[in-house]
Amino acid sequence: MQNSHRITLNDLLKQEGRSFEEMAEAVLFGDENALALCDEQCEVEPDGTCPHGCPSFLRAAGII
Repeated sequence: MQNSHRITLNDLLKQEGRSFEEMAEAVLFGDENALALCDEQCEVEPDGTCPHGCPSFLRAAGII
């Protein structure tokens, strides 16, 4: 079953207007929560998934 809330990593990066590296640094070395690949703009733990079942961008990229 396909998740109707899930977006691509490229879509998330366009939405945020930041590079993957900028977002990863803000989460891993700063105090930001990770964003999920979700059209509801959910924030999650870096290794987590949102209530809609979408993984964090770091988890989806295989970083965590």
